[in-house]
Amino acid sequence: MAAGIALGAYAVFGAPHDWHGTMALGRWALGLGCVGMVSGSARLIFSETSQDGSGTREEEA
Repeated sequence: MAAGIALGAYAVFGAPHDWHGTMALGRWALGLGCVGMVSGSARLIFSETSQDGSGTREEEA
């Protein structure tokens, strides 16, 4: 998760803003990859395993 946040911060603040052509597309792809990396790691960290397969969490009263 920290690597995704660091790469995202680099893509927004650190990468040269005068990139043109394919380098600009690469920067865009790097940003999307960072979002996917952070989202995927959050799913791994906060995964919820359901025994019944419904995907909902039943609260006990």
